[in-house]
Amino acid sequence: MFRDTVVRRGAKLAILGLIGVWLSLLAGLLGRVAWPLDLFAHFRVQYAALFVLLAVVLLLFRKYLHAGAAVVGVVISAVPLFPYVMGEPVSTAIAMPREETFRVVSFNVWFRNPDMARTAEYIEKSQADAVVLLELTPPQAEMLRPLLPSYPHYHIEPSRMGAAVFTKWPVLDAESMPLAQGGAVAARVKLDWRGTPVTVLGVHLNWPLGPRNSEFRNQELGRLVQISKQQPGPLIVAGDFNLTPWSEYFSDALEESGLHDAARGFGLARSWPAQFAPVGIRIDHCLLSPQWRSVATHVGPWLGSDHLPVVADLLLQQ
Repeated sequence: MFRDTVVRRGAKLAILGLIGVWLSLLAGLLGRVAWPLDLFAHFRVQYAALFVLLAVVLLLFRKYLHAGAAVVGVVISAVPLFPYVMGEPVSTAIAMPREETFRVVSFNVWFRNPDMARTAEYIEKSQADAVVLLELTPPQAEMLRPLLPSYPHYHIEPSRMGAAVFTKWPVLDAESMPLAQGGAVAARVKLDWRGTPVTVLGVHLNWPLGPRNSEFRNQELGRLVQISKQQPGPLIVAGDFNLTPWSEYFSDALEESGLHDAARGFGLARSWPAQFAPVGIRIDHCLLSPQWRSVATHVGPWLGSDHLPVVADLLLQQ
């Protein structure tokens, strides 16, 4: 009797969990309808994992119809993930000579991060050609600059939603570019990489909580699309986008701009929050113009921020 009661209650809880995950998935699919729904779009990895777990549990409870619904949920949740886990093998980058690739590091240092020495040590060891830093406050910048002797060239946009770009290569041109009135300001640096002009655009888009900030984020994305179309030659757009590849806003921006995601084919590693992996999502990105091919992308170690750094090795195609 007791066992039957436990089984019934367990099955009921599993079914309720299934309904909850399905509602969350459907909310994300309707992200364009209202800004709160778009927030649900970012957890496709978690939905897929939960659907797998629920399918197993429901099969154990012999709830075959509900288990089938969980399997359908797995498929729908996982389809957008396939390009990130079934692309070109990372091993192809191992034999690539380092001097032939352009390495970019993007890192939201966090405005409350007191340890710039750890960040500087990581950047110096990374051998990156360009480094994009977000939430870098003026005091942090003052601490960081003398700790980066390999990166004498930089452009820092000090506003709250600004960005900084550091590079070891000579800078041909640099400017701050507002992405929305009262919103984020990008840092654009054109550098001379072995005789080839390369443009690096550092961005920190607004956190989409609330209708105002969400509208800012979407306007900033739209402006990024325009800027990307206008930039001649090799372009890298890197930074904290505050949205994942599973949002329709992200996929639309890629399609309209002609940029592609450096992370495709190199896994689903989260970049935020650094402290709690189960809910981790990828909101830090490196987007590339057609002249580039990504040969490796990964996240770096914890450096005192709520974000993890993103590292991309890129090959300039002839």
